Amino acid sequence: MNRLAGVKADAAYSHKKLEGIADYVRKGLNFGSTEAIDPLRLFEDLHGISITDASGRAIPLRGHVTNLETSEGYARYDAEKRCIEVVAAATTYEWLEDRHPRAAFFVAHELGHCLLHTNQLMRLAQMPTNQQAAFHRGLTNHKPYEDTEWQANGFAGALLMPACGLAEMESRYGRLSTIMVQDVFKVSGQAADYRLQLFQSRRHELLAI
Repeated sequence: MNRLAGVKADAAYSHKKLEGIADYVRKGLNFGSTEAIDPLRLFEDLHGISITDASGRAIPLRGHVTNLETSEGYARYDAEKRCIEVVAAATTYEWLEDRHPRAAFFVAHELGHCLLHTNQLMRLAQMPTNQQAAFHRGLTNHKPYEDTEWQANGFAGALLMPACGLAEMESRYGRLSTIMVQDVFKVSGQAADYRLQLFQSRRHELLAI
């Protein structure tokens, strides 16, 4: 098995489950099934998305921009503000303004961490910096569907390119192509190709939410 990029999540998520969560979020933000998500609007409207911790307590969600040299950004829990932030580098925020395909995936991916890994982010904030680095290295032998990065990527793909939207496009235009998916949803060719392959191989599962 290829080494996974994240750590073992508190809960496993199937493609179907991720599709359902993404569908709920997309509808809550009033994006149509074949509408490309505006990454800047998504980032600016993060406060409108509801998150709760394991005890059911509401956790505010915010976007934050800062200068980062080695990262596009990340999700974190701020214990002082008692909120979860999606932190974007200044250059990443410029991508958001320009609707760069990478920007949309960045916000969707980090939002996935916020929604799926709320309690892990909160626990991580309590660790010393050196322990945080060790935590992120993730040397455990868990399954892909238990991996935090796999889950965030799966959520991002479902949010940006919903299965119901792909089915609607297929019904309207016939055979789907990577270029078509890329053009409609304003994502990268790589993201469109992976999502299209997933849709074609798991159509019934993704549409049965």
